[in-house]
Amino acid sequence: MNVQDLQERTFDATYDYRAGSPHLAHRQLYDPLVAHVLSRLRDVGDRGLSPTVLEIGAGHGGYTEPVLAAGGRVTATEMSRPSLARLEDRYGSNQNFRGRFDPDGSLEVLGEERFSLVLCASVLHHIPDYVSFVRRLVADHLAVGGTFLSLQDPLWYATVSSATRLFDRFAYLSWRTTRGHYRKGARTLARRLRGVYDEDDPADMVEYHVVRNGVDQEALAAVLGEAFEHYGLETYWSTPAGIWQRVGHRVGLRNTFLFLGEGYLGGLDRPRLSGGPG
Repeated sequence: MNVQDLQERTFDATYDYRAGSPHLAHRQLYDPLVAHVLSRLRDVGDRGLSPTVLEIGAGHGGYTEPVLAAGGRVTATEMSRPSLARLEDRYGSNQNFRGRFDPDGSLEVLGEERFSLVLCASVLHHIPDYVSFVRRLVADHLAVGGTFLSLQDPLWYATVSSATRLFDRFAYLSWRTTRGHYRKGARTLARRLRGVYDEDDPADMVEYHVVRNGVDQEALAAVLGEAFEHYGLETYWSTPAGIWQRVGHRVGLRNTFLFLGEGYLGGLDRPRLSGGPG
């Protein structure tokens, strides 16, 4: 499995990050999440830290743009060269923006740099060993006193009610039937129902934990919680189809989470990584 090749085959020059990304497509989700990010940026300033932001897997800049507009100094990493080129085209003339090509997800391109705010927007579910990745990310690149924010990852499926999971599947499939490529979609669905995955197929490997069992929010809290003065989890509803987004939100369903750690205390152990983003 060549992780970087899979990323570029999915996130090529024609890819539309908003299509199929509820946290970008639906204002009902996007506006509160952006407000959350900007509030964290203000908080680090209030604690006397400079507004330096590390954004992992920035895509086409859905969160980069509002952070830059608010005065943040953004370093954005990307495994996809076409996505990085789009970021550079959009924001390269802004002296507060830097793009970094990170082909293997190792973060070695960052050297020993540390940042006041580390942001992972719709990132962790792409990474097979996301717990080790986050531990290393925080240990190596978050400044003492800084904030780590991860948002838009699927809850660990075992912690979601069967009724919510059923409605989640219905909402997704009703949206998926409007997207074309029906043969490919049918083959992908058949593999997922059997629990068999093709390591050379981006459909099975890029959205890694979405097609398996979600992201274990409790494992993240267990690893990171004691490294921060304050931490918390927030859960919310997220699905691609606008009508089902409104319905699920209205009835209070939860299938997605964000994790926030504020006031990094330092001293987090740094384990070896077995692999980068997938």
